Amino acid sequence: MRAYSPVRKQMQTLLQDLRYALRMLAKNPGFTAVAVLTLALGIGANAAIFSAVNSLLLHPPGISHAQRLAAIRVRYEKLNLKSIVASAPDYTFVRDHREIFASAAMQTDGGFNYTGGDWPLRMRGSRVTWQWFDVFDAKPLLGRVFAAEEDQPGANHEVVLSYNAWKSTFGGDANIVGRSIQLNQEPYRIIGVMGPDFLWPNPTDLWAPLGLKPEDFAIDNLFNESYFVVARLQPNVKLADATAYLNLVTQQIWDDPRAQGYPKNSGWGIFAIPFTEFVYGDVRKPLLILLGAVGFVLLIACSNVAGLLLARALGRSKEFAVRTALGASPWRLAGQVLTESVLLAAAGMVLGLAIAFGVLRALLALATENLLTGVAISMDGHVLGFTALLAAVSALIFGTAPAWRMARINPQTNLKQGRGTGHATRGDHRFRDVLVVSELALALVLLASAGVFLKSLAKLRDVDLGFRPHGLMSAALALPDRAYETPAKQISFLRSALERLANSPGVESAAAAVPLPFSGFGGSASFGIEGRVLRPGDPGPHGDIRQVSPGYFDTMKIQLIRGRTFTDQDRLGSQPVAMIDENLGRQYWPDQDPVGQRIRNGSNSPWKTIVGVVAPVRHSQVAGDESSAEGVIGAAKGVYYYPLYQVESAATFLIARTNGDAAGLGATIREAVQAVDPGQPISDLKTMDQRVTLSLGPRRSAVALLTVFAAMALSLAAVGLFGLVRYNVAQRTQEIGVRMALGASRRDVLKMVLGEGLQLALFGVGGGLVAAFALTRVMGGLLYGVSATDPLTFAGMAVLLTLVALFASWLPARRATRVDPIVSLRYE
Repeated sequence: MRAYSPVRKQMQTLLQDLRYALRMLAKNPGFTAVAVLTLALGIGANAAIFSAVNSLLLHPPGISHAQRLAAIRVRYEKLNLKSIVASAPDYTFVRDHREIFASAAMQTDGGFNYTGGDWPLRMRGSRVTWQWFDVFDAKPLLGRVFAAEEDQPGANHEVVLSYNAWKSTFGGDANIVGRSIQLNQEPYRIIGVMGPDFLWPNPTDLWAPLGLKPEDFAIDNLFNESYFVVARLQPNVKLADATAYLNLVTQQIWDDPRAQGYPKNSGWGIFAIPFTEFVYGDVRKPLLILLGAVGFVLLIACSNVAGLLLARALGRSKEFAVRTALGASPWRLAGQVLTESVLLAAAGMVLGLAIAFGVLRALLALATENLLTGVAISMDGHVLGFTALLAAVSALIFGTAPAWRMARINPQTNLKQGRGTGHATRGDHRFRDVLVVSELALALVLLASAGVFLKSLAKLRDVDLGFRPHGLMSAALALPDRAYETPAKQISFLRSALERLANSPGVESAAAAVPLPFSGFGGSASFGIEGRVLRPGDPGPHGDIRQVSPGYFDTMKIQLIRGRTFTDQDRLGSQPVAMIDENLGRQYWPDQDPVGQRIRNGSNSPWKTIVGVVAPVRHSQVAGDESSAEGVIGAAKGVYYYPLYQVESAATFLIARTNGDAAGLGATIREAVQAVDPGQPISDLKTMDQRVTLSLGPRRSAVALLTVFAAMALSLAAVGLFGLVRYNVAQRTQEIGVRMALGASRRDVLKMVLGEGLQLALFGVGGGLVAAFALTRVMGGLLYGVSATDPLTFAGMAVLLTLVALFASWLPARRATRVDPIVSLRYE
């Protein structure tokens, strides 16, 4: 007789269980299909959202060891600037401290006009220090990246292309390295091409050396914040260590007499935050909320399948009783049920991955272009591992209860029954009731969450922005320094282009501004007020700054409160003037008329007379500008405006208003610009309605997906309730027959079954409301004009869930009324 090792015997037992489980699942294709599809929906939704979390927050593409990267930021606490870009001296504090930082780099936006193709093209560029790619540990696909000697003033013009630009603009030319191209009317040599995964900053077409002068790094430029600084921590250094060092730097600057007390007075400080938090901070909370939502969907799916398995196991009671009588141990029976659960979870995982691809496509379609442009969200090893773990945990969740129930089967009781099914005990009924009530409660949490988000989004669409976006088309314009090196040439070009644009067919008016509301750009600066002496510790006035052309306020339909707007007479050589908004006026001239007052930026700047006051304008967020300076997070600020024709500005936005469809003005703006200079491209062509919609980004995406997941949860919970009531009706067929034989009407039976379903629904609604009040508070920062526990929304969703539950109960209740008492009593 052959001897088997324990391991081999266990393997044979496992294979037997697998073969038997496959036969039993194939024997009941309806049950198997419903269970697998239910699990696939839950697992697929989780895999999709985790893919986004993984690619954006945990393992961004193209970055090695992203957890070691830190963004270096600056704050001015007393100016309500919580987080802004850094200065060149700030960069040196990081670059030169090698005990903490392995490497550091600096970047600023610097687009290029490319004139080597069939038509002028604006390419999105970044000026970077030479170690930029080393900080991200990114290697080029072709050629090389910058060397230290190329990041110097007067060095040869070199550029590195992004993968997308290489493919789309240069046709993927394998011999592109070494080729010279015309950028901003100057020759630049291509030295490398990055791989498809490297997208930082996102989006970028090409990189060029920053080439700062030595004096740019002097302490005198400490407050000229213009650069995004990123650093890689040393392998054994934590972010807390970097924070401690930067706190020390902050204190040293406070004590430096050369700063004349301004850092301390303004609450200046330098600090570090995780790179991924800085880049994707806006989507972090919505993504985590969605991850919690799909977790609820999976729990509902598992509860559904647990109920199905329990009902199916009870239907096989006689089969399990026979196997017990023949010597099968309780644990062997439980193992058989768990094996079937594992197979269902595995099948659900495979189908769920296919569903996840669809959900990901929807997520990318919903995401705004400034949020996820070019980001590769993919199913990598981390996602596959997470999905496999999720499937295993799911199998344990929905398989444990049926397995435990079968392990406790009484063979004597079940073998005495005349049919193949066993009767559910009171504990079985109670357990299934708990499952369904839990499903309904979880569904209500998601419904309430989606409801308050929808209400918040509706209120955002009704917000008064301070200007009228409908009918406005906008485009970005950047004049190359070589051809337009003086303010006079820049202003001459703008005047000519705006004159042609304003006189074009279909154009009501035209103007220019830098920056434009909802363009993603901004700026802020301190200023002085004539005759006002700063008190000790006072950081001085501060506000957001805008430069606009004559006709801007009329074109944007911004209300003039007092005084006048800018005219063509406000030009170079004329009396310097300014305008402010009401917020700035209330802040610095609360008890007097600001018109006629004078302000200036720095002691070497001329005084500018305030000639008008306009209504406030939402600049970067529909919900309200915390601050509109680029990269700024802080409190709302007042705004002061300068005439565009009195300042130097090679980069600006053109806007045109029409009475018709603004989308048709794109070609009109391009023709007006190229009529003045045929080699001048425009970019970022969008209607103002589009810009406003894009600004809603994370909220809009979260609302859409959360609504889908809430509907999915509601459907699964309704199916679970339907299955339970239907099962109860089937188990009580004889009881219903007896009731009807004793005189109960069909209406009485209908009321009885509906009452039981309604009771479960009310328990679910009660539990769901309690959970929703506790859990929806985490969404508070994403809502506008509505409480996270809005009572009307909660009540509406509770009513909706109750109605759906009643309908789910009515279907099997109607079947119960059709029971034939004679047929049902034959088995008595």
